[in-house]
Amino acid sequence: MPKPQYRPDIDGLRAIAVTLVVAYHAGVPGLGFGFIGVDVFFVISGYLITSLLLRELEHSGRISLLAFYGRRVRRLMPAMVVVIAASLVLGQVLLTPVGQQQGLAESAIASLAFFANYYFSATTGGYFDGPTDQVPLLHMWSLSVEEQFYAVWPVLLIVSTALAKRHGKRPWAVIVTLATLGIGASFGYGLWLADSNPNAAYFSVLSRGWQLLAGSLLACVVGRGLLPRLSIGAQSVLAGSGAALLLAAAFVIESSHAYPGWVGMLPVLSALALIVAGAGRGPNPLSRLLSTRPFVLVGQVSYPWYLWHWPLLAMARAYHLGQGDLMRDLLLAGLALGLAFLTYGLVEKPVAGFFSRRSVSHKQLVRLGGLSSLLLALAAFGLMSHANQQKSEGFYQQLERAAEDMPDLRDGCHLSLPFQGLPDAADCVNRPAAAAPDLLLWGDSHADHYSPMLDELADDLGFTFLQRTFSTCPPLLGYSHGYEEGHPRENDRHCELFKGAMKGELARLAEGGLSGVVLSASWLGRASSKTHIDQAEEGLRNTVGMLLGHGLRVIVVAPTPVFSVPVTDCLARRTEASCNDFQRRREKRREAMLEVMHGIAEEEPNVRVVDFQAQLCPGGRCHSILGDTVVYRDEHHLTTRAARQLSATARDEVRWLLEAPGA
Repeated sequence: MPKPQYRPDIDGLRAIAVTLVVAYHAGVPGLGFGFIGVDVFFVISGYLITSLLLRELEHSGRISLLAFYGRRVRRLMPAMVVVIAASLVLGQVLLTPVGQQQGLAESAIASLAFFANYYFSATTGGYFDGPTDQVPLLHMWSLSVEEQFYAVWPVLLIVSTALAKRHGKRPWAVIVTLATLGIGASFGYGLWLADSNPNAAYFSVLSRGWQLLAGSLLACVVGRGLLPRLSIGAQSVLAGSGAALLLAAAFVIESSHAYPGWVGMLPVLSALALIVAGAGRGPNPLSRLLSTRPFVLVGQVSYPWYLWHWPLLAMARAYHLGQGDLMRDLLLAGLALGLAFLTYGLVEKPVAGFFSRRSVSHKQLVRLGGLSSLLLALAAFGLMSHANQQKSEGFYQQLERAAEDMPDLRDGCHLSLPFQGLPDAADCVNRPAAAAPDLLLWGDSHADHYSPMLDELADDLGFTFLQRTFSTCPPLLGYSHGYEEGHPRENDRHCELFKGAMKGELARLAEGGLSGVVLSASWLGRASSKTHIDQAEEGLRNTVGMLLGHGLRVIVVAPTPVFSVPVTDCLARRTEASCNDFQRRREKRREAMLEVMHGIAEEEPNVRVVDFQAQLCPGGRCHSILGDTVVYRDEHHLTTRAARQLSATARDEVRWLLEAPGA
């Protein structure tokens, strides 16, 4: 296998990939597909690193794992150490000790252990979930995927080569077979996982490994000389096809897709085509363009630019309470590029030169990498400890309690994607020993946050209620809100499954003595136009009609006031009066939904509307704090304490709900 030659066009391809990612993260309009740049990076990485491993294997007959991991430390750790250290320092200044600094510290430790992908899979609602744009080290998931892959792939190469020699087989054939089978298994697993758990599918190395293996397989084919030598014309066609596939991604890939899935093939095939096109006998026009100095320079600093851009964007957004600002984010992306050039020139190249001059062994490099990770992890623990101390004192303590002040039934009974069946009813009632529930609380998270209010009334009025709630799933039969930013289509599908299960359960509950239902949802979250209002009205009428058909009474809870920023984060930085100004003004939308609700209640004597607007917004101004109670735990969910304080307002209506219809 010939020595791999430097390919400036691959640096140019890196430049395209990192620019797509940074532009997407900065919110550049029209580049909502830019996250696919990471897929391109995976293919490039698999191709280049496997090429080096195969050359070492052919040249010396073995692969030195110590040498391989020493090279990985030399390549990754210098810039990574600088960026994570800087992030911890910036986090101390820009983030609050009410969860944000702790999250940064935890993610730093996960990143240093190259376990960030599974950490974020477990702790976020998903890569495309709104709040994740304020998580400073979220982008480290991709490095973790790579290093988990490279913890296994070189070992598999060594083992497969040894087995091939033992059984008289050709090592190249075994390696190609291994890569091909791995691609099939990983791709198939990703398709299955994308349907059942899209968040895990996005982050898992098992569902992403095929993208790295695709580059590895190409390295095997190229290294063995199995690719036909293409004419410049054929190369140009292939390069054009690669560019076309990348453009096609702009039209078919959105953040709503269960990704990578089938559409993840587009950027992978594009990267493969562009790599092959640039490997021919002469440069085609596109490869020549990618080899020009501007593209090459950006490609050379693509790694530190990728590292720097996201912490700056995320912390700026967190500091400004999630408020978007395209100009600010573009300036920060430019600043990150400047820092990338400085990191490349003042850190990466000098450190690599120092290691070469001092003849630092691979074993020493691995030890140095481990020591650096340990020291940074200790710094992260220090930040976490300091933040925990701060949040345990004074007003921070109150805000911390408010941020974590969630209903008792939420953990086991409030459902989210994917829907896998209703939990056992006995686990989702306020009185587990009760024979059957008297009331049903049905809706989305805006129903879940009212369960403490019902629990407060249950102690006084002596009833049992069952909670059935599903995120982003209003109790509207025959209504599907369709895709919006942050509300992916797969949520609609699982929401329909949840509502279907509810229809079946309601018939059984009515026969078992259920007397009434409380309906609540983030009604204004989707009622953003006359069309949606009409659809919501139709859905609400369908739901109410079904419930009345079962002989049940119904309370519909009016829209809850919402804020445009997380209230606890705001109060950690600003005055109460300033935070009150972040109330979202939705009077017209609220009035439209109230008109729908009251119209139904006027037509149906067994339907009533409960509205807490006067209590939450005395004098017409909604408050972040009422008395000594923090009202919201985020932008729009009530704290348990605030919900309980609304019980007196709902008392008479809930008593009416418990009475037999017609009594």
